[in-house]
Amino acid sequence: MRCNALLLVGVALLVLASCARPAPSATPEALPTLQPVSLGPGERLRVVATTTIVGDVVARVGGDGIQLTVLLPVGADPHTYEPTPADLTAVAGAHVLFINGLGLEGFLERTLRNVGGDLPVVPVSVGIPPRPLEEAEEEEEEHSHGEYDPHVWLDVRNVMVWVENIRQALSGLDPTRADRYAANAAAYRKELEALDAWILEQVAQVPPQNRKLVTNHPVFGYFADRYGFEQVAAVYPVSPGAEPSAREIAELEEVIRQFGVPAVFAETTVNPKLAEQVARDTGVRLVTLYTDSLGEPGSGAETYIGMMQTSVRAIVDALKGP
Repeated sequence: MRCNALLLVGVALLVLASCARPAPSATPEALPTLQPVSLGPGERLRVVATTTIVGDVVARVGGDGIQLTVLLPVGADPHTYEPTPADLTAVAGAHVLFINGLGLEGFLERTLRNVGGDLPVVPVSVGIPPRPLEEAEEEEEEHSHGEYDPHVWLDVRNVMVWVENIRQALSGLDPTRADRYAANAAAYRKELEALDAWILEQVAQVPPQNRKLVTNHPVFGYFADRYGFEQVAAVYPVSPGAEPSAREIAELEEVIRQFGVPAVFAETTVNPKLAEQVARDTGVRLVTLYTDSLGEPGSGAETYIGMMQTSVRAIVDALKGP
């Protein structure tokens, strides 16, 4: 059985952070050197973030010192998103653009090429050891987008790295508010430390033999490494844009039966149709999680912390057993 094929995700190379137009690079080792911008009385930094998750963390560090625009709407898939004219306008007028990096934002290079200019781009994942993807089998290589898993935020400790990277970038651009950014970052880090400890407590309810994850696409590598799970299979083994074959679906269903997995987890950003079919065929539950996007108002997942709490509760409930 091609287990490796069931564990792949579409990724592109990390976009290099620089103060000129960025170019792809695997893993930048440092943040760009940012010069202070000239702000008038009462003027705030114009900041753009790509995903709702990056945007939420930027908002917590920047507070009322920034004017934030988030490009992707709630529920959008960052792997396949296409920028709108409003996105291009926001990027063109920004002082800085924050991205996840590690190739998550496949639209980014074309967006910046269309807009032009010397916009500073800050990949918030700089400094996080990237998790290599499984090797793609030969017939699937045309769908593979890179060698690293970009879903770093599902390990809360990695978002603590984001916080420090964002603080440094905002302070470099707007040193007059550096103390404010530092205070915001320190307060938020304490909340993240509490979240990480809470997740460890929650997953302790799941017996080790039950800690196996089957999802729509393989987003849980960092989560599994940190919190003691195994990512055993995915409906879309390479990326949500690469349709699995009937043979791959049959192999996936055999994995579910073999491991006795009680649930298939469908992310809100990926079409659940195939996951629903797999759940029906194998007689297991279909459980919805928030992974690549925050949730709508009232979902409980409107913030990064709320998103993680909501999804962890769902995972634990589905896997802890009677």
